[in-house]
Amino acid sequence: MFQYGRLNEVFHYIRKHDYISSERLASRFDVTDRTIRNDIQEINFVLSEHGAVIKLKRKYGYYIDVTDDSLFISFLEQLEKNVKNNIELETSKDRIRYILGLLLESDDYISLTEIMDRVYISKNTLNNYIKTIKKIVERYHLEYISKPNAGIKIIGAEDDKRKCIMDHVITYDFDNYITGFTKEERALFKGIDLDYLKKITLSQLKRRNIETSDYNIKNLIIHLALMISRVRRNNYINLLDIEIDYSIMVIVESLCQDVEEYYDIVISKGEKIYIYLHFVANTHMEATKIDDIWLEKSVFDILEIIYESYSFDLRDDEILLEDLFRHMKSIFINKTFGLNIRNPLINTIKSNYPLAFEITLTAVSKVFTKQPFVLNEEDVGYVSVHIGAAIERYFAKRLEKKNVILVCGNGQATIRMLEARLNLYFSDKINIVRCISYNEYNNYRGKDFNRIDFVISTVPLESRIVPSITVNFALKNKDIESISRFINIMNIKKGQKESGFFDEELFFRFQEVPDKESLLRVLCNRLNEKGIVEDDFIDSVLEREELGNTNMNDTFALAHPMKLCAKETKVAVAILDKPVLWNEEETVEIVFLLAIKQGVQKDIERLYDSFIEIVNDSKLQQKIIHCTDYNEFISILQ
Repeated sequence: MFQYGRLNEVFHYIRKHDYISSERLASRFDVTDRTIRNDIQEINFVLSEHGAVIKLKRKYGYYIDVTDDSLFISFLEQLEKNVKNNIELETSKDRIRYILGLLLESDDYISLTEIMDRVYISKNTLNNYIKTIKKIVERYHLEYISKPNAGIKIIGAEDDKRKCIMDHVITYDFDNYITGFTKEERALFKGIDLDYLKKITLSQLKRRNIETSDYNIKNLIIHLALMISRVRRNNYINLLDIEIDYSIMVIVESLCQDVEEYYDIVISKGEKIYIYLHFVANTHMEATKIDDIWLEKSVFDILEIIYESYSFDLRDDEILLEDLFRHMKSIFINKTFGLNIRNPLINTIKSNYPLAFEITLTAVSKVFTKQPFVLNEEDVGYVSVHIGAAIERYFAKRLEKKNVILVCGNGQATIRMLEARLNLYFSDKINIVRCISYNEYNNYRGKDFNRIDFVISTVPLESRIVPSITVNFALKNKDIESISRFINIMNIKKGQKESGFFDEELFFRFQEVPDKESLLRVLCNRLNEKGIVEDDFIDSVLEREELGNTNMNDTFALAHPMKLCAKETKVAVAILDKPVLWNEEETVEIVFLLAIKQGVQKDIERLYDSFIEIVNDSKLQQKIIHCTDYNEFISILQ
């Protein structure tokens, strides 16, 4: 197999033809001639050790010259075998994950040559991958060992190896993860019937009326499969005795008995505790006591901080109070057992609900400061969904209904039908003040529109005294969508003012910056010089950076302080010709530094809505990166 999919396709396409021109290849794969030449070079690097080479014959095109039939046939067989085994290594992340899996699976040394042959990469590429793998395993207290003439391997505790496998070898594409078993999962757990494990797991849950999510059920099955695969290789986990709930352990014992009989293995006490812990984590069963009074106070403290810092008063939201209590209790039960639950939606949450995420992160970091109750970024992601929903409810309550006049020229019956339909769909958003005919409307004057926000009509209207929207009297789906959009635009316009979030003196274009902190200090100093923030603003910004990543993706970072402490709401902007390292592995090219005045929720909401647009539009990001000055930047945003 070659390093990525297109190389495989180019290779097989050339194999099908005696000769094939560069132009035809470029057209077939929608790339340039230069890209095709680079692809051929990459393919030949692999073929050079497998008895073949792609050559170019003038006026004819590319062809494959086989120099060693046996080597080349063996290579083709391996390619076919890899396809059947569903090994798809399209990206460097895929290849790193695959190599890490090989090393964690093996108890013996694996030679570098064997790894290069399996993944079809050069020694230089493998060395770069190993640098990443070393960083990963260090975080799990594992050790990377290299021995001359033997190869490499990873050593460490079995528990740590399994955590590393779950976090970095198993993929968590949310939609694919919950809908079935992926090709990669079946290849990783070859010889283990995942469908059988699903059947017995669901049976145990159903028999005892235990409800949990599709994602948690899949987690349980994968942990069972991992346990079986490790036990088969005589890799047992040693877990200390813990206080267990015997009503839960009965379920685990029954599940393990099914597995022992089916796979003819013996599951040790340590392995049963391993499954017990993950059963607790994924079913949210209360296996240990959490102080309810302490937790209720902590939840209220979170909402108090949100109110004091951001002026969102969510303290009386009964739905939120109940949801947060239940969810936090589940998180802390897991943490008591040393379990951290993966959040497959964390990137989606951060990208699409950045306001809720930042508010939550700031609040919980002030309330939960001691282990094991410190929340990590993935925990915060789950909690922020509850906070985000409460903020939506908060704004919905504060929005006043729009006063509307309904105009219809088709008679009383029609206008009553339309009125009923409008009330069905928009009772929480509009208040129909009057229903009138077209002729009556034409006789209306300015005073007749006092306290009227807009007009809904079945015929086009020319008056410009108040806004109007034309709909079909049957109120079709497109009319409903149009009215919703119309109301939303009115709400936005009503809340908008010439706030001047951006300022030419707060706009920077840098060829290069030394590092993240140096850049942030430059931006903070300018805000300070303009009298927007105090001297300690930079300390609050750096404190937030210590708490977690503020880059929204690999292009755009949204830096801000731990609290709202500016004298006015402004955004300092830095666009970088050369990306700056923002965390351990990721760089950014666009940096927005927020200075937000306390008590201006609408400013916060509108700003974050704009940032969501930037995060989710890669073309817009590229336009911003390539803009030459402030005026062009503002034009792009508008």
